[in-house]
Amino acid sequence: MERTTFGAGSPEQTARADRLALLEEIAAFVREHGEILARYHLYSMDDLNRIEQECWRLHDEACNRGACGTAGELVELEYLIGRAKEMKAKRMEERGPG
Repeated sequence: MERTTFGAGSPEQTARADRLALLEEIAAFVREHGEILARYHLYSMDDLNRIEQECWRLHDEACNRGACGTAGELVELEYLIGRAKEMKAKRMEERGPG
C-alpha cells in the first residue's frame, strides 16, 4: 500500500494553516469587540463604521476560504455593531447640534 505524505509546504497544509490563522484572527476580533453594545458610547460613528467594515472583510474572507460555517460569531457581531450604530445615532440626535 502506498502512503502519500504532504511536504512541509504542500498546498493543502498551507491552505489549512491560512484557514487556522484566519479563524484565530476572527476569534481575537470577536473577543476585542464582543461587548461593543455595552461600550458603544465610547466609539465615534467612524470607529463603528470601521469596525463594521473589518467584520464584513473577515466574514467574506472566511467564506472565500471555505470556513463560512465557522464565521457565525461574526454574524452575531455584525448585528451588535448595527445596534450600536443605531444607539449612537439616537444619542447624537438627542444631544442635538453643537
